[in-house]
Amino acid sequence: MLSTARWYALACLLLNATAAQAQTARNGEWLLRQDPAAYTLQLVTVANNEHAARLQNQHPNAEAFASYRIQSKDQLLYAITYGVFTSVDAAEQERIAVAQFMGLAPADVWVRPMASVQKAIRTTLQL
Repeated sequence: MLSTARWYALACLLLNATAAQAQTARNGEWLLRQDPAAYTLQLVTVANNEHAARLQNQHPNAEAFASYRIQSKDQLLYAITYGVFTSVDAAEQERIAVAQFMGLAPADVWVRPMASVQKAIRTTLQL
């Protein structure tokens, strides 16, 4: 459960969209530079990069998002992640709040080990 301070912080982030719109989401290259022992939240997978960028950049804290290409059977998709967390517990504590401000069901947001994300990035050519 999020504390009052965290709810307030999330509300401030959402209300401060104008100032933060200059920020942009990050990409697979940035994810590869993160600590492989860290964790992230995987939010959604979309069919094209433009859709991924729109989803990420419409939020006031766009710099907390990253996307990377993955190969799924016969098509390329873009996975969108949120945040870098030092532990599973830290990521899990944010999962429900992130799902809510993204308009997703909490069950659809899942904690991913950064090493797993980095492996997926390395197996698919990034543009």
